[in-house]
Amino acid sequence: MILLFPTELEAARLRELRPDLDIRICGIGAVETATEVARILRTERKPLLLCGIAGAYDRNLQKGDVVAVTEERFAYLSTGYNRSYLATMVVENLPMVRSNTVSHCSMVADGAEIENMEGAALFAMAQAERVRCGEIRAISNYVGEERKEWNIELALENLTETILNLDLDCI
Repeated sequence: MILLFPTELEAARLRELRPDLDIRICGIGAVETATEVARILRTERKPLLLCGIAGAYDRNLQKGDVVAVTEERFAYLSTGYNRSYLATMVVENLPMVRSNTVSHCSMVADGAEIENMEGAALFAMAQAERVRCGEIRAISNYVGEERKEWNIELALENLTETILNLDLDCI
């Protein structure tokens, strides 16, 4: 399995603790993610698990909570053009959520519990190429909050701990 992270900051602690894992940086945003996934899929057919931080629309989610994304969509496409992409592997024992992939912060939830900037690109690419994929996110903030109110440190600590406790061979 390949673990994808948008940034080195999100991957650093896990990389330090588990240098044996196949950890890759996909970049921030849908274009960067799609480009890296295409690059990977040219030569490898391993399952892909996207891991990172996210903003929550749903105030029942707490900062630091780690969730499994079951459905992604591009939030900026208008009705009629927007479609959902489903995870083909789901990390069980985590709350399951729907997510909007956004191009900028604070878009309308429209039924999603969280937002991120990469997930739909991964799901779309993996679906097109018939490669298993999944996504887990740790909540760092509430959508619309000023960055000074985010708790990235707690989110990354919990994300790393969750990944360390996963049986990656059984996802």
